[in-house]
Amino acid sequence: MNEEEIKHLTSGDKSEVSNILGKFMKNNENVFTFPDLSNNNDRVSLWAALFQIIQEKSSDSLHSLCLSSLRILSRDKVEVDTLICEKWITTLIEKAGLYNFLNIDNEAMLQEPVPKKEEAVEALKCLCNLALNSEVARALCAHTAIAQGLVARLRSYKDIPYKDDIMLFDMKLLFILTALRQDITTKIKTELHGMDYLISCLNEIVLEASLEQDEAGACGGVIGDNHCYLQDNQQAIVCEILKIQFNLTLQSSSDEQVDEEEEAVYLKLMPTLTTLLSAHTTSEQKLMELRSNITNLLLSVPSKFYPYLTPDLNEGEKSLYIYDGKNMDALQSLVQFLLHRLTVTTSTKNQYENLSPILTVLNKSARGCRAHRKYLRQEVLPPLRDVSRPPEKGSTLRNQLCRLLTTPVTSIRDLVAEFLFILCKEKVGRMVKYTGFGNAAGHLAQKGLLAGSRGHVAYSSSSEDSDTEEYLEAQPHIDPVVGCTRPPRINPFEGMTEEQKEFEAMKLVNLFDKMVSKGVVKPARVGPDGRPQPVEHVLEMREHPPNRPQS
Repeated sequence: MNEEEIKHLTSGDKSEVSNILGKFMKNNENVFTFPDLSNNNDRVSLWAALFQIIQEKSSDSLHSLCLSSLRILSRDKVEVDTLICEKWITTLIEKAGLYNFLNIDNEAMLQEPVPKKEEAVEALKCLCNLALNSEVARALCAHTAIAQGLVARLRSYKDIPYKDDIMLFDMKLLFILTALRQDITTKIKTELHGMDYLISCLNEIVLEASLEQDEAGACGGVIGDNHCYLQDNQQAIVCEILKIQFNLTLQSSSDEQVDEEEEAVYLKLMPTLTTLLSAHTTSEQKLMELRSNITNLLLSVPSKFYPYLTPDLNEGEKSLYIYDGKNMDALQSLVQFLLHRLTVTTSTKNQYENLSPILTVLNKSARGCRAHRKYLRQEVLPPLRDVSRPPEKGSTLRNQLCRLLTTPVTSIRDLVAEFLFILCKEKVGRMVKYTGFGNAAGHLAQKGLLAGSRGHVAYSSSSEDSDTEEYLEAQPHIDPVVGCTRPPRINPFEGMTEEQKEFEAMKLVNLFDKMVSKGVVKPARVGPDGRPQPVEHVLEMREHPPNRPQS
């Protein structure tokens, strides 16, 4: 938009203004930077002209076009901190209709009309862009009643005819503000009780989705299981709400004791998350996005509430996955999400980002709930049958996790090792059995368990091992280092004379001595604490032979 066109915006000719703005939007719908506006103070003039039109009631037919233009302009971060002011932020909040709900608890509630759909949506998009790109805009938002308006509207969507359109951008704005402004986060969490309203909002969406599914079935649609089916717009809103709840609970430590108010919130939240974990969506991509956001939220939920993910099955209730009389659908969804993340993680670059949340959640689940650990054990470490291949070879969940025991991403390696160790009831012999000593050695060394000892045990004494006939038959031939059987090998010394054997042995000694002297390897033995301890000379290992892990 050139300088001449910007001047015409203030001319008062609505037809000309409409043509100029229509042309601007058509040419810049996918543009995110406007370097030409830095000339001759054009950016300031354009913003001021647009807000001037918005504030004129006589030009209400142009308000939607102006807001759409501002939505495009607000993508550009250049000069936005110096441009924006409280008056303009307040104007956008008014156009979004957020001030209409501030006195919702009183009968003397503001009787202003519901804002126009196009104007409200465009104003919310502008606020989202400004809050994302400008610290000044976020600070101005913190000094207005925008938080109160957003939380109040959470309770009133049923009164808005176009709630699905406006709800999504309300949640996007709330997410940005809670992610980047701690004062807004604290206010929404403590003063405005935002978690309660967000949970109620999730429950309403689930109920609405369930009713729609029932109607589809009654009209001859495809009847699925009892799990709700989220449409794309519902899935998008749910994901935004889950991200907001993550921001609100992020500061809470799962190791701390929760107070009564927090406990009440978690008790309301967990059944909702259980339902959402079992929900269906229109595509696998959207389903995995939903489960990813649920997993992130579960990170900040204390493990004492995890058993609520698997409620007891009452008489007449059905479930796809049942264990010990409990509905395991939600936990199975987390296992499926782990499998998905393992499948799409093809390099070490994104291992931590993709796998850390779900592995942490499953660790908390297995350690905090006996039924969860037993169910996960049968899913991840079923009884061994074919032991002809190393544990890390294959496509099963056990195989994929064993491969991660040697990943260079140490945080993921430790999470996987701890998960498998918990499933093995922290028994060294059982860990070696399922992973091979070579894969488990690093974790056992960290815990001081190379000697096979065990620390404090928090598991029942009842055994869960039921070795198969195939495993018992192959067990004498299993090499515990690699965790599988090895075919008979030819004796390399067969046919050699004693002199030849001695010559080959000395070659090996010389090569080993060379590696030690150059620092390539450093000999060690297992100390009394179960951890490797360096030795000054190889002969010390002869004087103090290493302990062997107990099976």
